[in-house]
Amino acid sequence: MAPWVLPVTLVVGGVLLALIRLLTGMDKKSRKNKKAPAAARPNAAAQPRSLRLIKREEVAKHASETDLWLIIKNKAIDRMCVYDLTEYVEDHPGGEAILTNAGGDATEGFHGPQHPASVHDLVREYHIGYLDE
Repeated sequence: MAPWVLPVTLVVGGVLLALIRLLTGMDKKSRKNKKAPAAARPNAAAQPRSLRLIKREEVAKHASETDLWLIIKNKAIDRMCVYDLTEYVEDHPGGEAILTNAGGDATEGFHGPQHPASVHDLVREYHIGYLDE
């Protein structure tokens, strides 16, 4: 079997799963208490955000499905950023793949071919600080 078959199969499977969930409205849990995405919240962009320096040890404490922080390098500014993606876990089209680097550096997976360019806009609302190295 060619080495590219498994990764392509996983990506296609993730996309199909996301489409099925989207079209059928299926979810693991009720969305009643979920915060609406920034685009749907009035004045979301106008809300002030206090970004801070965060140590790697602190990020490592947030490594579960119910409390998920990730470190991702923002290549545009050449800086390691910290994101609190707890509220996004259920919406991740790739399912639990988002938990692979929970509490750690997810730069390589984030910048992989499975993510569209729009993913950079999506994570912006979850940005909580910069890695203190």
